Amino acid sequence: MKPDELVLNQEQFDTLKEIYVERLVDNMSMKDLVIYVTNDIGEWLDKLTYGEAMQEFQEYWEDYFTDTIEEVLEIHPREGKIIEED
Repeated sequence: MKPDELVLNQEQFDTLKEIYVERLVDNMSMKDLVIYVTNDIGEWLDKLTYGEAMQEFQEYWEDYFTDTIEEVLEIHPREGKIIEED
């Protein structure tokens, strides 16, 4: 059976996709999974605006957000200071 000879309905096609993803992931090494997830998250962040990304970072790090910004500024120093919001 050739793919172009078969027509699935939407429910069948969705199930086929789910099975494909499940089996693809099951057969990936941990190293490959980490690389894939890292790339996927990076691409997702690239699609966010500056404000959306900063909001995501702040929600993720919560109380450690300012510490993380300070860490970044130690790696890449610049003039100016951190402006903290009330």
